[in-house]
Amino acid sequence: RTPTLAALSACERSTRIGGRRLALPRTPMVSVLLQRLSYTPPPWASALAAPTHGRIKLGHLPTPLMRWACGALSELGVRWSIKRDDLSGNELSGNKVRKLEFLMAEAVAGGHDCVVTIGGVQSNHCRATAAAARLVGLDAHLILLVRDKSFGDEPGLQGNLLLDRLLGATLHLCSGSDYLRQGGDLAAMNRINEQVAAELRRQGRVPYVVPVGGTTPLGTWGYLSAVEELRQQLQPEEGAGAAAA
Repeated sequence: RTPTLAALSACERSTRIGGRRLALPRTPMVSVLLQRLSYTPPPWASALAAPTHGRIKLGHLPTPLMRWACGALSELGVRWSIKRDDLSGNELSGNKVRKLEFLMAEAVAGGHDCVVTIGGVQSNHCRATAAAARLVGLDAHLILLVRDKSFGDEPGLQGNLLLDRLLGATLHLCSGSDYLRQGGDLAAMNRINEQVAAELRRQGRVPYVVPVGGTTPLGTWGYLSAVEELRQQLQPEEGAGAAAA
C-alpha cells in the first residue's frame, strides 16, 4: 500500500519505489519570484567555460567573515576566521545555496517544470533543494531513503520531513533493500533518481535531475564564487596588516 501523508499541502503526494508505478498528477506551480542574473567568472577563473545560464540569487550573499580569537593558537601567530555561511538563509542550508543558485538557473532556463533529487530521510540537501525549487516556481520531488521496517509507515513530521511538506514537496520513499539491490552506492542513487525522472516524463512533466548533494560541475561554480568572495573580504585585512607593519 502507499502510505498516507498528512494533508499539509494541496500539492503534496507520497509514493513508494520498487517496481510500483507512481501516480503523481501535475500540480500548480507558484509564480516565479526571482530572475536569472548574468554571471561573470572571477579573473583567476576566466580560462574556464562560464555557466551558460548565469545564476539566480537565492542566498544572502556575501556571508560575513568573522575573526575568531583562538587562545590556543595565539602563541603561534595564527589568525583564524570563520566564513559564516550559516547566515546564507536558514531554509537553504548554509553553503548548499551556493550550488543551487546555478543549478536552479539552469533548470529555469531549460524550461523544466519540476526538480528531482535524492537523499536520506532527513536530508538537508533535499530540504534545501525543495526550498530553492519553490522560490523559482518549480515543483520539488524528493526521493528519501528509509529503512525497510519504516517503508510502509507514515514517515512522520520530524525535522526536515516537516519542512519538506511545508514547502510542498512530493515525497518518494525508497526502501533500503531496494537501494542495496541497485548497488547501494552513489551510482545506485543516480539510477533511482533517473527512474523517478523517467516516470515523471511519461506523465508529461519536464524534470530537472539534481544528483545527490547537488554535486555537479555546474554546482562547483558556487564554491569558485565563494573563493572569490573570500578573497575580496581578506584584501582589506591584508592591507591593514601591511600598513601596521
